[in-house]
Amino acid sequence: MANNNNPHGFRPLMRSLSGGPGAAMLGAHKLVGDGTALFIGDAVKLAASGTKTTKCITAATVGATAAGVNLIYGAALTATDHLIIPVNSQIFEVQIDTIAAADLDKNAALVAGAGSTTTHISGHSANGVATTNTLDLKVLGLMNSPDNAVGAYARIEVLFNNLQMFNQVAGV
Repeated sequence: MANNNNPHGFRPLMRSLSGGPGAAMLGAHKLVGDGTALFIGDAVKLAASGTKTTKCITAATVGATAAGVNLIYGAALTATDHLIIPVNSQIFEVQIDTIAAADLDKNAALVAGAGSTTTHISGHSANGVATTNTLDLKVLGLMNSPDNAVGAYARIEVLFNNLQMFNQVAGV
């Protein structure tokens, strides 16, 4: 069965690397001058300064450090409040452009694709598997689902490898 090409950002799997419950949430906000919309499932990073007591966030880009995954849509150039799931030790599911069985223990890059202003769902995905430790994501394996298979547009389980407050981990 062929996988569907349907980028949807990062979906929390509600478990952590330690095996315990995952997906604690933090309040955050986006500034009015931020020209990038934040979609549900987007990887986000902390911004330099904010206007509230919650963390200030903006969209993460390829090669940037990540702080969390956004759960609430926020239009561009609009001040918005958000909930984010911190990425340290949390396992997420994401679509990758293509992956072979031999690459299910390597690293991959974040693709910061545009989200949908209709559904408010992220367009973030992954690509480019390699052992390079500076890549954004650590691939843990294939998402276990009957409609998912190794190959093009597979859904994989990942950890964020390039965190704002933690060390990076080399791929196997």
